[in-house]
This record gives sequence, C-alpha cells and structure tokens, in this order.
Amino acid sequence: MMKLTQIKIIHFGKLNDVTFNLNKDLTIFLGANEAGKSTTVAFVKQVLFGFHLRNNKSPFFENYQPLDHVSPMGGSLTFEDENDVFVLSRLYAKGDPKKGVLTVNLNDEVVPESVFFDRIQNIDGSFYTDSFIFNQDMMREVTGLSQAELMEQIYFLGASQSHKLLDLRDEFSNNAQKLFKKSGRKPVVNQLINQIQEQKEVLAQTDNEFKDYRELEKKLIVEKENLKKVQTELVKLNEQEQKISLLMQKLTNFKQYQELKRKLKPLSFSKESYEKAQAIRSKIADLTNDVDNLNKQLQEIKTSSELSNKEKIQALVDHKAEVLHWESESKDLQRQIEAAKKDLQSYDQFQPEAVKLSKLSSEARGQIKSDYQALNSQKQEANNLPAIVSLILLVAGIFSAIAISNLFVRFLGVMIALGGLGLFVWTIQKNAQAGQREQAFIEKYGLNPNTVDLNSLWNEVVQIESKKQLLIQLDQEQKSLNEKVQAFVQKLYPLTQKKIQTFSEIVSQLNSLQKILDQSNLAKQHLNDLTIQLQDKKNQLAKNKIELSKLFAANKVANFAEFTDLKKKAEEQEQLKMKIAALQNDLQADLAQLEKIAQDPDALTENKAQLEEQITHKQDQINNLHAENAKLENQMNVLANSDKYFAEKQKLADLESSLNENVKEYLANLLTSNWIARGLDLASNERFPKMLEDAKKYFKLLTGGRYIDIELDKKLKVKRADGKKIEVEYLSRGTSEQLYFALKLAFVEQVADKIALPILIDDAFVNFDAQRTNYIVELLKELAKKTQVLIFTARQDLVTSLEMKPIMIEKE
Repeated sequence: MMKLTQIKIIHFGKLNDVTFNLNKDLTIFLGANEAGKSTTVAFVKQVLFGFHLRNNKSPFFENYQPLDHVSPMGGSLTFEDENDVFVLSRLYAKGDPKKGVLTVNLNDEVVPESVFFDRIQNIDGSFYTDSFIFNQDMMREVTGLSQAELMEQIYFLGASQSHKLLDLRDEFSNNAQKLFKKSGRKPVVNQLINQIQEQKEVLAQTDNEFKDYRELEKKLIVEKENLKKVQTELVKLNEQEQKISLLMQKLTNFKQYQELKRKLKPLSFSKESYEKAQAIRSKIADLTNDVDNLNKQLQEIKTSSELSNKEKIQALVDHKAEVLHWESESKDLQRQIEAAKKDLQSYDQFQPEAVKLSKLSSEARGQIKSDYQALNSQKQEANNLPAIVSLILLVAGIFSAIAISNLFVRFLGVMIALGGLGLFVWTIQKNAQAGQREQAFIEKYGLNPNTVDLNSLWNEVVQIESKKQLLIQLDQEQKSLNEKVQAFVQKLYPLTQKKIQTFSEIVSQLNSLQKILDQSNLAKQHLNDLTIQLQDKKNQLAKNKIELSKLFAANKVANFAEFTDLKKKAEEQEQLKMKIAALQNDLQADLAQLEKIAQDPDALTENKAQLEEQITHKQDQINNLHAENAKLENQMNVLANSDKYFAEKQKLADLESSLNENVKEYLANLLTSNWIARGLDLASNERFPKMLEDAKKYFKLLTGGRYIDIELDKKLKVKRADGKKIEVEYLSRGTSEQLYFALKLAFVEQVADKIALPILIDDAFVNFDAQRTNYIVELLKELAKKTQVLIFTARQDLVTSLEMKPIMIEKE
C-alpha cells in the first residue's frame, strides 16, 4: 500500500524551507496554536489537488500564499510503496495557472499526472476533504445539523458526495412544495386550480349563445366529415385514373419491349479475346516502330563510326606521355635559363667590377693580375716600421747628446740621432714611390687595391664565366627541344587543321583525338548492342503476329477490321439487352396485365373516360360542400363577434396552459428529488452494511465500551453494553457525533486499499476530556495498523498517551 513518507515545503503560508519525514503508520505533529499545523494540512491537500480552490466552494481550501511574498509557492510530497516512489511537486509563481504547475515523478522520471491519480481512483479535492480530513470545521459542521439531518448524514455516509446530494435533494423538494401542496392555498398550482373552476362558472352564464354556437359547430363537423369522405373517394378515383394513365404510358414501352426482343439475336463474341488482340496489335505496332528505329540507328552508327586514319591518330595519341615529358622538360629549361639570367643581372648590380673584368680579354686580365701582384710586393716592402725605428733613434740620440755629460756618449748620441734622421728620410721617400705606383694602377685600370679585394674579384669573374657557359648550353637544349616539338606539331596539323602554339594546345588536340577514338570504339560496341536488340525485337514481332493469327482463327475473323465489326455488333446486342432489361424491370409488375391490354387497348381507353366522368362529379360535390361549410362558418363568426364568450373561453385556455406548465415544473422537481433520494438509498444500501463491522469496533472504543454493537435492519440501531437497543434518532448529540466519527473512519478504512492516502486529524479532539482522549488513543493505535494517520495537535497529553516522539512545529 502506498504511504506518504515526506513533506517538503518551499514557501507556503507562514512556512518556508521545511521538510518533514513521516512514519508509515502513525505520525504526530505537535505545535502551539498558529504554529502552522493547519497550514501543513492545507499544504498536503493543495499539493495534491491545486492551490486557490476556494472557487470550488469548499470551506477547507484557503489562500495560503507566502506571507513573506516570496516565490515560488509550493513544495513536494513523496509517496512510496514496495516497488515505486512518487514525488508530486506543485509550484506557483506569477503568471502560472492558479492551481499551480504540478510535476509527477515516478522513480526519478517525469510521468503524466494520470499515472498517480489512477492509483487513487481519480478522486477530487472535495472527496478527499470530506472523507479523509478530521478537524474542527468538520466537527462544527456536524454540530450545526439537526437531529434528523445528522441521521441522514450517518446513513448516507457510504455514498460519495452525500452531503451535497442531500442539499440538492432538499432544494428540488422545496421547489416542488412551492408549486403544489395537497392542502395548500398559496402554491401556484393550487391557485390555478381554483381560478379555472371559477372561470368555468363564468362560462356557464353565457350558455344560450354557446348552445347556438355548439349546434352550428356540430353541423359544421358533420359537413366537414362529409367533405372529407368525398375527398377520400376523389383521391381513390384519381389514383385509379393515374394508374390507367400509367398503364397507357407503359403500353407504349411494352410495344417497344416486344420490338427489341425480336431484334435480339445470338452472337458469339469474346470481349477478353478482343482486348487481348487489341493489346497484341498495339504491341506489334510498337515492335515494328522499334525495328525501324533500330535499323535507322544502325545505319547512322555504321556511317559515323568509320575512321580512315585511325592508325595515324592512334600513333599520335600514343605520344601523349612523351609530349607531357617535353612540356615538363621545357618548363625546367626555362626555369634554369631564367635563374642564370637573374644571377648575371645580380652581378651587374652588386659586382660591377667583376662584370667589367669578365668583359676583358684573357691577356688583359693576365696583365692586371701581374701588376697587382707587383704592387702588393712593393707595399709589403714599404711600411711604417723603419720610420718608427728612425724616430726612436733620433729621440734617443738627441736625449743622449743633451742630457749626458760624457763626451763619448754625447758623440755617440749625435751619431745615433743623425742615423735615425737619415733612416726617417729614406723611409718617407720609399713610401712616396709606393703611393705613386698605386695611383698609377688605379688610373690605368680603374680599380682601387685598397677598397677592392682583387683575389675575390677573380673568383667572381670565374663564376660569371661559368654562368655564361651554362646559359649558352641551356639555350642549345631549349632549341633542340623546340625542334622536336615543331616536328610533332607538323605531324598533328593534317589531322587537326589548327595552328598550335603551346603544349596545352597540343595536349588538348591529343585529348580530342583520343575522344574521337573512344567514340569510334563506343559506336562499335553500341552497334553490337543494337544488332542484338534488333534481332530480339524481330523475334518478339514474329511471335506476336503468330499469336494474333491464332486469336483471329479462334474468333472466326480474318483480320482486326472484321474483329472490330464483330465487337460493334456485340455492343449493339448488349445495348439491346440493357434496354430490354430496363424495360422489363420497369414493366415487371404489370407485364401480365399489359400482355392482355395489348390484345384490346380500346377497352382501357373507355375505362379511363368513365373514371374522368366520375372524378368531375366528385369535384362538383366537393365544391358544394365547401360552400355549405363556408356558410356555417360565417354564421358561427357572427355569434363569435360578441366576444364575451370567447374572451372568457380564452381566459380559461390561458389558465389551463399556465396550469400545464407549472404542473410540468412541479413533477420535474418532485421526480428529481425522488431520483436523488433513490440514488442515495442504493449507494448506502450497497456500502453501508460493509462499514458496520469496522464501525462497531471504533464506536465501542470511542464510547469506552458503553456501546458494543451497531445493527442495520429497517432502522439503524445501536446496542448498549447492558444489551438494550436504541434507535439512532434517540441518541444524545455527543453519542451521535461519536457514531458519525466511527462510521467515517470505517468508510476511510474500507476504501484505503484503493485510495492510498493518509488520514489527516487536525485538532479534532481539542474539546475531548481526559477519559475520551484515552478512548481516542486506543482508536488511533488500532486505525494506524490498517492505514496511515497524521495527527496535528497542540495537546501534550495526547502525545504522552501515544508514547511516541512527535514532529515539532515551532511558532515563529
């Protein structure tokens, strides 16, 4: 059985972010007044059946929007059984439907709402509130009932929505009593009956005029009956005349029917054979056309596929790979030539001296090299070292001659100074001669040996000479390749008749020639295929001609034209048969009679003339009767013009009409009230006895054993412990309430196996004394064995008596 195991509140009324984990049998909530117990009860109801349900006219669905004005409103309920876990989450935010948005999860998967509500028999919020919730509102409602109303509530407890049906029954019953009472005077129907009686007495006073009017009315009725009789006779005569006219018309059709039967002749024709011959003939025409087309195609292909110079074309096409190699080789040569020229151009830009030397003859380049080597030798001889040495000697000699007092040393110093001076002069002259030779070299050759490395320059000259030789060699190879290509182009021209300038044009022409060869080969293959198709078509044509000849022979015709003529005759015979069948179907009921009439048609004409004469006579009678009726109606109108009698008569008719409408309304209300009462009886008779067994036990507990049994015979009775039986209507109010409480619990227990929802008891025992509270404790323990019970109370003594730990709800 499914049990509620958790209540999780996000925002609801005064409660926020609260989770309650419940026992599967009995759970008790303890809290002071206004702590949130009733809010929790309302939360369970409204998550199940929707928020803002005051529109349903149920007193138990209040508005519990969060007091802190936070969103969303709502939370979730968790139900579990042996196999499944349901989580019902209902939330409401601004813009959502007023009932909130319900999401049902079954084992962590979202499912339709109906999956859960099918488990609880699709009950609504009102049923749950009326049946499963016990609170002060319910007790006040019971207290407000009269003794008789309480007995009805007890008896009809087994019927769903019984208190609403009782209210509805009483409403219809009261409406009926407002319309009519047997001994009443004020109800509408009673008043109308009296008024009709009085109006009839008024009409009796105008009886003389009424008697004359009645005599005329009776006479008019007789005349109208005579008129009706004559009109009936006229109708019969007209029917007979119409029947004879119809027979006369059918007589013409009958003669046509006989003529068509004479034209009908037996004819042997097979529609299936004709359609088959027609199909074969069409196929022969198609095959003949196919054969002609294939012959034409064969001739065209034979003409177009003949190539006189196929071998030459094939020989040239075979050189395509070589041409592609030539193209690659030409591109490579061109690339090398351009690279060599580019290198030579770079020498012109970056090594103009080397380019200049490369343009000289070998003898001139040899002389320059010889002069450069001689110049280098002289430069090596003429250096600054002797000048430095001479300056050192000159300074040392002068220092010795001046600074030292020894005459020998002074003499030696003077000699050293003179020697240093002579060496310095010789060195200056030597360097001047070397500079003159270098300037002469620059003027002669335009090369400055101080800024140009002639040794490296000679290497660059060698590189330039090598590049020039390579360029000459590449030009020769390019020329040779061009000669080969031109020779190949000369061979290609007679076949293409096009001037060819580039390798791509050569390849394009070779591809075109290859395409011509491929087309020729394909044409030959196609020629073979067409030849096979032609022979196949000829075979099919011959076969179909033979089959058509057999069909002609079987149907005894020489050709298709005769077969078509035979078809037309067969169609004409079919049309005759259809006309005969249609006429026969139309004349079927009168065939025997028409065969007799056809032998003497004049007798039918005479019969028709007699009927027409009788019809004319009847029409004259009808005209006379109409005139007599008009005369009587005129006399009645003269009497009716006094208006007095007819005004009173109309008044009577209006009263009778009003009585009729009110009687219908009275009967409708009375029958509806009886029908609802009967329905409640049937529902209670079916369920009420089943509730008694459990109710006896609960009633005994609630009364502390003062009452031990409940009996249902013609009346509901309870049995005291001393054996005395008391009818329910004589019980005290307190005992009646206990009986109602016990029966309601028994009802809930009875449906618990199909509607597995918890019983909610919200301070229903707040006014019970200690003794009655002990009775309640025993009852709750017994009830919790069979269904889940949630108790919401402010009474600590009840918690103590139940001996269990409560869930505390603290007041903020």
